[in-house]
Amino acid sequence: MKIIGSGEDFGGWPARRGAVEMLPPDEQRLLWALRRLALMQPLGQARCHAVHVALQQDYGDAGQGVEHLLRCWLFGLSRFAPHRLAIGAPACPILTDDEVQLLLALRLSGGDEAAAIAALAPLAGAAGAARLVPFLAAIDGLVKNSRAMDLSKAVQDISWRA
Repeated sequence: MKIIGSGEDFGGWPARRGAVEMLPPDEQRLLWALRRLALMQPLGQARCHAVHVALQQDYGDAGQGVEHLLRCWLFGLSRFAPHRLAIGAPACPILTDDEVQLLLALRLSGGDEAAAIAALAPLAGAAGAARLVPFLAAIDGLVKNSRAMDLSKAVQDISWRA
């Protein structure tokens, strides 16, 4: 994978690339974690303590599952990708084209599996995308369930105090 640093010349990339700050908070966190994990060697096997702590703070016990699934997905993506993927450095303020495709596949994985496979296919091939989308769906499910559990805990806390 090609890691693009925030200080590099981006060679006239189109201005249509979005800024990371425009993403929803969960997508910002997952993108940051993906970027950090892409730096770890051996890819998919090494753990990043910063990612581990951040995901656990954001998603509670589900954070470990999210981290594991991200590492597995990243490893699988590196095996199926027909070309080197451009992944930004963790602090890079813009999204690469490949990251846009990855985030689109993540967004679609929670509802429309066929659309998620189609979104991921340019980066992993059709067969690879079909194998990797279930990882994205599981990540999406863990993130959404952890948010729902946080909300139910807050409601319990409020009702307990009343």
